[in-house]
Amino acid sequence: MPDETMIIFDSVETKIVVDIKLLRSFATVALFEHVGQAAERLHISQSPLSRQIQQLESELGITLFHRDKKRLKLTEEGRKFLNEVTPFLQHHDRLKDYGRHLSHDYAGRLDIGYVEAALHSRLLPEAIARLGMGHEADIRLHAMRSKQQIEHLRERAIDLALLHTPPDANGMFRQEKVLTEPVILAMPKERMLPAPGPDDLNGQPWIADQENLNPTARARLLAACQKGGFRPNICLEVSGPLAALACVEAGLGFTFIQKSLARIVPDNVALVSLPWLPLEITLFAVWRKEETRPLTKRFLATLGLY
Repeated sequence: MPDETMIIFDSVETKIVVDIKLLRSFATVALFEHVGQAAERLHISQSPLSRQIQQLESELGITLFHRDKKRLKLTEEGRKFLNEVTPFLQHHDRLKDYGRHLSHDYAGRLDIGYVEAALHSRLLPEAIARLGMGHEADIRLHAMRSKQQIEHLRERAIDLALLHTPPDANGMFRQEKVLTEPVILAMPKERMLPAPGPDDLNGQPWIADQENLNPTARARLLAACQKGGFRPNICLEVSGPLAALACVEAGLGFTFIQKSLARIVPDNVALVSLPWLPLEITLFAVWRKEETRPLTKRFLATLGLY
């Protein structure tokens, strides 16, 4: 069935009605930066696709792409427009899916954002297992940093966020703590410290998560270490605890991991608990206050929240 949904841009000067098909064509061309490849994805020929982009530009009164012989590049206006179109299309698709499953309480699609700790702790996979897959639910998992999850939740691109850093007080969301887990020290076995204290760890080479990806986590790490009486010498930044463990295995330094990761630590990595260190892994579930979908509520119930 043709997609005939319209989107209306209303202003003092004019009112513009745009066929959503044009928006989807624009987003696909922006993805590939190539009309031919976008046409293949959309299963149409290049000529009508080019006309659709020209039509959209004409209706909006802006130029969306810089054109040369080989590729297309978004203009500044095109980039800004894409930032608005992308979440709209995501929400449109999810809304259609929701409508198709209104008569089936626990069917439909559930999009969940998560940080790695939700997997490593088994919180997320065990919740999905308790939910059960026999009710035709389409579960989609999206690995994202905490800040990204809040943005996607606000844009209705996901239904639920599992993250470290919840949003500031906001009337749009509800949030509940769902996990608190201690961290443990991982170090190369050849440099193992049986019962390390603050003086033993002060200045040790350290492997940490990339600060630019999660400045809040870096600040929390340094604050806890300072309170514990030492300062780590961060000599290597990585993305995620598994990468950090691989570097510890290679003898490059020490790191902290959540306790539940102990089950997959390599043989030549030693672990020790630090009961004197005020640092732990915390996970929050965040969802929209007006949430009414039975499938989302049922998943929240598997976390003990409904």
